[in-house]
Order: sequence, then C-alpha cells, then structure tokens
Amino acid sequence: MVSVPSTNDRISRWTPTIFAWALINFVLAQFLLISGIAWPTASDLAGGTLAAVHLLTIGWITLLMFGALFQFVPVLTSRTLWSQRLSLAMLLLVEIGLAGMVGGFFLLPTSGGFLLPIGGILVLFGLLAGCLNLAIPLSQKRPLPLSARFVIAGLILLLLTVVLGLSFASAFTVPVLASVVGPIIESGVEYHALAGIGGWFTLTAIGLSYELLPMFMLAPHDRGSWGRWVFWTAVAGFVGALVAGLLAPELTSPWDIAIEDVGRAVIACAMGLYLVDVTRMYRDRRRRQIELHNRAAIGAFVYLGITLLIGLIWGVQQELNRIAPTLVFLLIFGWLSGLGLSQLYKIVPFLAWLSRYGRRLGTRPVPRVQDLVNEPAATYMFAAYFLSVAGAAVTASVDLPLFTRGAMVVALVATMLLVREYRRAWHGYYARGHAAPPATLSASSRVKETGHDHARATHA
Repeated sequence: MVSVPSTNDRISRWTPTIFAWALINFVLAQFLLISGIAWPTASDLAGGTLAAVHLLTIGWITLLMFGALFQFVPVLTSRTLWSQRLSLAMLLLVEIGLAGMVGGFFLLPTSGGFLLPIGGILVLFGLLAGCLNLAIPLSQKRPLPLSARFVIAGLILLLLTVVLGLSFASAFTVPVLASVVGPIIESGVEYHALAGIGGWFTLTAIGLSYELLPMFMLAPHDRGSWGRWVFWTAVAGFVGALVAGLLAPELTSPWDIAIEDVGRAVIACAMGLYLVDVTRMYRDRRRRQIELHNRAAIGAFVYLGITLLIGLIWGVQQELNRIAPTLVFLLIFGWLSGLGLSQLYKIVPFLAWLSRYGRRLGTRPVPRVQDLVNEPAATYMFAAYFLSVAGAAVTASVDLPLFTRGAMVVALVATMLLVREYRRAWHGYYARGHAAPPATLSASSRVKETGHDHARATHA
C-alpha cells in the first residue's frame, strides 16, 4: 500500500504512503492502550498515555486528514497542490518529530525528556509545510466552497493546537519557561484538546464529509443555508470558548465563564445541526443502495451524537471532568477513527482504480471500484470495531480497565483486518480473475456505474 503502481496527475503522489503510516501509528497506539502502560490502566498523565494520545492525534488522525486533504483540496479548488515535495516533507518531519515526542514522553523524568520539545518543533515545521501546500490552492479559489471553509477553519485551529502543545512541552523540559506559560498550562490542556479534537479534527472531518458523502451517495452537493448555519455556528462557538478560556485561563470573571459556556453550547448546537444535515444527505441521495463505507460511517455519526448527549447531560450536572477520558475516547475511536476507517474503505480502492484503470476507461474493459473490495467480509470487521469501542467506553466509564483492554483487543484485531482489506484493494487482490464487463459497455455507462462524481474527481 506504500508504493503507487502508476502514479499520475490525478492522484496526490504521497497520499497512499501517508495513509499507510497513519494506520501504522493507529495500530501502535492501540498496542499501548492494551499493554497496560497507558490509559485505562495507567493515569491520564503517564508517559505511556501521553505517547498513545499523540500517536492517535498526530500520527493517526492528523496524518489521515492531511492525506485526504492532499487528494481532495485540488478537487475542491480545481487547482493543483503547490508541491508534491512539500507533502513528502510534511510526512517525514511529522513522523520523525512524533518519534521524538513519543520517546520524550517515556523519558520525561530523565534528561532524555529534551526529545519532547525537539520532536514538537519538527512536528510543527512538518504541519506548517502541509498547511502551506494546502493554503496556496485554497487561496486561489473564489468563491470558497462550504467544504473548503471548514478545512481552512480546521487548519487555523490545528496551528493553535500545535503552538499550545509546544508550549506545554517546553515548560515540562525547560523550568525557566514554566513560570511564563504556567497560567496557561494550569487549565490549558482542556483548550488544547478543544482546539485539536473539537476544532481541527471535527471541523476538517465535517468539511471532508461534505465532499465525500455527496460524491459517493450522489446526494445534493450544495447544502444551502443549512450547511452555512453549521459552519458559522461552529466557528462562533470555537471563537467564544477558546478566546474566553485562553485570555482568561483562571475564569474568575462571571463574563468569562458565561462567554465560554455559551461558546461550548453553540459548538454543541453546530454539531447537532450537522448531524441533522447528514441525515438529510442520506435521505436525499440518488444512489438507492448505500455502499458499505457509508453504511459504516453511520456508526461514526451515532457516536458523535452519543458523545454530544452524554456531554450535555453531565455538563448540566457539573460532572464533565469525571467522564472526560471516556468522552475523549468516544470522540477519537468512535467518531473520528470510525469515520476515517469507513471512508478509507472507499478512498483506497478509488485511488487504486484511478491509478490502475482510469486511463483505460473507454478503451478496454475495466472493473468497477466495487470489484476491488469484499463488502460482505468487511461488514463483520466494521461491526466488530464499533461494538468493541462501545464495550470499551462502557467498561471505562465504570472503571473496569481489564475489560476495557479486552474490548480494545477486539478493536485492534478489527483494525488490522481492515488494514489487510485496504492493502488488498490497493493491490487489486479481489479484481484478480474478475470477469470483465462486455467490451461493448460504453465509457459513459461505466462512469455512471462507478459513480457519477468519480469522473469529476479524476480531473483534480
């Protein structure tokens, strides 16, 4: 899955490699959670827990987002990336920096902890390279599509997240700086997570879903005023919550508390509007039969709704801190990872189809994208993954770490089986011996069978 069989101008050259490394980091993070050296067995601030969290957030979800954006921002903007080399630079700097950060977390009590800020700086440079590569085509597109607006907002919050994280790393390893950034550190982890998981991850995931769901379900692409409401309420909510929290970390003023509370409520409202809009997309689709990747994505949307509901109930009771680890787990494994795994099940074979068969379209018989996957087998894998996440969340909420780790074993096995399916799709495993369609089948009908908007993506 790392090498591209016949790279052409329709495929971001390094996207398949970025996906491969993201999945490796995801598997490593799950190993840490199962091993007992990270949460739920260890504390939230243990070195193993922090290493696992950053393997998930930077190594898995951030790389996954950039891999997808490098492919789909050219589709959104009808512009090419500024440089394919910047995509490679992003991957190398982030992976090397992440390795340093992971080592620094484990060596934090010793002199080896200096690896943490060094790794963080490398990650920052890598993400800046990735942002620059995306910012240039985005800046050339007018007017900006709704999906692109979400992406830009997500990238801004990504930079804020990394700067906050680098401040923490510097304070942990350079005592002189601790007094300077101390007030932010005291309550800053909460805003670091809000900007990262809530802002960068979720806003970017929404933007990508607004492009991918209509494309592959043949649903109306223009989300109208509803989509604009989702965007502006989300932006307003994050601005209110983050500005109030970061400018007044002690939250001693009633106005500061009120602004932050209102901001969080508006964010929740935006997520609710988004879930309603997703329901509208599924309802208004023109493709009668929903493919597996979009059926599996329903599980991710359900987890986002469950997280919102739990957060509202416990927030009203002023007990949100008690269940915060469980909520973060649901967001990372249920909502974000669930959506990522499900969409990869379509993106990987789609890119493989473009790379191997796209130029043959209309000149010789070619298989469909669906012929590159085995949906009946993968259905059980997605079911096992989502059910194991539910089991892990429930057992973690009642403090049964052994059962949580057991559920995570199932999630890990399901993940590795899905990785095998991605690899098979990439190498055309299921297309071997495939009975080719009749040679008389026209190019236009083949495009329609594969998906009307696939043709649009091939011109990215």
